[in-house]
Amino acid sequence: MHILICNDDGILAPGLRDMADYLAQFYQVTVVAPEVEQSAKSHALTIETPLKIRKFSDDTANPRLMAVTGTPSDCMKLAMSYLLVDDMPDLVISGINHGFNLGSDVLYSGTVSGAMESMFYNIPGLALSVRKYSSRRGEEMLPFIKSFIEQIFVKEAFHGLLNVNFPLEGPCDWDHVEVVSQGFQRYTDIIDARMSRRGDEYFWIGGHLEFDKDDIPTDVERIEHGVITVVALTWKQQNDEDMEIVKKIVDKV
Repeated sequence: MHILICNDDGILAPGLRDMADYLAQFYQVTVVAPEVEQSAKSHALTIETPLKIRKFSDDTANPRLMAVTGTPSDCMKLAMSYLLVDDMPDLVISGINHGFNLGSDVLYSGTVSGAMESMFYNIPGLALSVRKYSSRRGEEMLPFIKSFIEQIFVKEAFHGLLNVNFPLEGPCDWDHVEVVSQGFQRYTDIIDARMSRRGDEYFWIGGHLEFDKDDIPTDVERIEHGVITVVALTWKQQNDEDMEIVKKIVDKV
């Protein structure tokens, strides 16, 4: 099995490197990741400047490591449309991300977007995130991640895209996995307005996470209960319910 790994934290991120080294014990692993951090870049592509690739390992190494001077989507398009056309991956994994990618935040996430690129090549994808990555938490997560790969993508041959988030601490086993709906990730204090010493106003965009409860179980709410949340995603943004409403309106005109 050939696994292609990407992220948005950069080629040197501990979550990516630990996972690549661990999975390389069992599979063929290729890493094509951004050279520097590209968080919150979503599906952005670099089209005004040329991209460069820097090798971090020999071509025969496992894991094979390459960095791209671009976004996660740049990395995946280079990998699957150029670098790996003669040895396409069986699975794309993006992560392990340092920080949640829950609910509506997947629209901004470079991690999730990197995994979602797999859908355009008919390859299954898996986005992995944890509240805060550490080597200790990685040691707890990685055996379960391998089990998840084997059960979902190998044994059951699932061919879609999954977004999986791990809590900060707690057991990493199948008893703590829940398949839930995608929630709305709300923030407070989104805009931090400041004043420079020169009297110029400037702004930081960020905010504090709010884990609101919904009418149905969602990833945003359940992650606070020590649950490993699993949400199936697709690249399509078509709203079928609204399509019917608009069709009826247009038909009346």
